[in-house]
Amino acid sequence: MVEQHILSALFMLQYRSIYDAKKVFRKVFMKKYLRFSYPILAVLFTLMLYFILFVSAFDLACYNNSSYYRKEFKKFKVEESLKEYRGEEIPLSDLENVMRETLRYLRGDRENLLIPVSVNGESTAFYQEDEASHMADVRVLFTTSLTLRTMFILSCLAILFFLLILEHGKAFYILGKGFLFTSIGLLSVLLLLSLYATVHFDTAFTEFHHIFFSQGNWEFDPSLSRMIDIMPEEFFADTALRILMHYLFLLAFPFLVSFFFVKRAKGWGYPKEV
Repeated sequence: MVEQHILSALFMLQYRSIYDAKKVFRKVFMKKYLRFSYPILAVLFTLMLYFILFVSAFDLACYNNSSYYRKEFKKFKVEESLKEYRGEEIPLSDLENVMRETLRYLRGDRENLLIPVSVNGESTAFYQEDEASHMADVRVLFTTSLTLRTMFILSCLAILFFLLILEHGKAFYILGKGFLFTSIGLLSVLLLLSLYATVHFDTAFTEFHHIFFSQGNWEFDPSLSRMIDIMPEEFFADTALRILMHYLFLLAFPFLVSFFFVKRAKGWGYPKEV
């Protein structure tokens, strides 16, 4: 009876050893061959992170400071423009409400653009049919970007957890190094586009609309469009610069984190094993 228990125990130990050996072999095998995908995953992680931060920068720049629009309306004298081009007097408070409700609409928090304003003392809808049609296209672009941001956040977390399972703390070195190297190319492109847009904003603005609004319903006459009177091209130039500043500020954090892990990784022996 004792011998049977001893044999059973030996069998279980042998079985456990074989099981552990197989488990270790699978892990080593997976790490060896999946390691080739690490640079690709790091590049994808970086590209998605850049998009996430861009959409977030847009959020911060356009939705986080209601006084910005009042300042812009005063800067470009939109009340005077409406009176000059259309002979209409609309209170500044009504114009601010138009922007506030328009931003809600673009995020999908409002169903329509039937926003009433006081025009020469009479209540009327601010947007005309062709303007509302264009803003509906802008809304699609906005909501699609927000959906993609959510998807990319989940994808970045999946890549991070995947690398943490296989490489533990080395995952931060892998992603940090990939972020820094990929950023060289991305920031070069971003710098060139920013310089081009600064020097040739009219052309850049037009090309942007040709790409994203190819149906051609984005050109308006200031004498016929209230929307263009309160949002002239200079307003979009200011807003683009504001978004860029927020974007660069947000990018500083992953840069600092990446530099930290890449620099410290040498002391942890990561480069030799990755």
